[in-house]
Amino acid sequence: MKNTFTGKIRFLVILLFLITITQTGIIFQLMDSSVDIADLKMNIQNTLFITVFLQFMIVIIIIFYIPVFLHKAFSEIHNILKDISQGIYNIDIDLDVYNRSMDKEFLAVLDSINEMLKSVLTFDKLKKDKIVEHHNRILAILNLTDDGFMALDVKGNIVYINDIVTKTFPSISENQNMIESNFPPEVENNIKKYILHILKSKTKQQPQQFFMPSMKKHISLNSAVIRDANGQMAGVVVSFTNLGMKKKEEKE
Repeated sequence: MKNTFTGKIRFLVILLFLITITQTGIIFQLMDSSVDIADLKMNIQNTLFITVFLQFMIVIIIIFYIPVFLHKAFSEIHNILKDISQGIYNIDIDLDVYNRSMDKEFLAVLDSINEMLKSVLTFDKLKKDKIVEHHNRILAILNLTDDGFMALDVKGNIVYINDIVTKTFPSISENQNMIESNFPPEVENNIKKYILHILKSKTKQQPQQFFMPSMKKHISLNSAVIRDANGQMAGVVVSFTNLGMKKKEEKE
């Protein structure tokens, strides 16, 4: 059976108590049996010196042992919690290994963390499944519509663009940066300029039209600003109306 932290501390405290009782018993015995006061004084002093020294050593051991043990025990827990704080939930906690080297009180904490991680992993998987499901549903809707849509982050990077926009404007593609890239005049002077106004002002811009010579029609641009929980701008969505590519393909 392994010696636990609680068992070791209990043993040292009991030892300290036994030394105190022994010290008291020896002093009383010396007082009863001694005749000479000088001898009695000397014997009591020797007894106190030895017993107090032993008590002092035990107290020093307890004072230094407790922080060392707690640091070792909590360092394991701290490392696990540090990984969790960084979003790492797939942590293999071998309770059998810790059971041989850790006190049962701290082992109970690790066991609770292990159970929590199982629940978090289950919830995280369900959350990811739902996010992917809704993401694919939204993409399917956006690709089926006759209107074009483009989503950008605050730095101007295109994070999503549906098929009808890429067919109408082949120079624009996903993962491209609208600010740093150079485009044909119809994109540079209309779409890019419209997006730059949104990113600079961090507000929704009024709908705007521009003429497409190749299509012989006007295309309307509209915008929406995506904000995070703190109200800060997190991205932009730009819509393209009157592209009509799918209708034209269906007629052909």
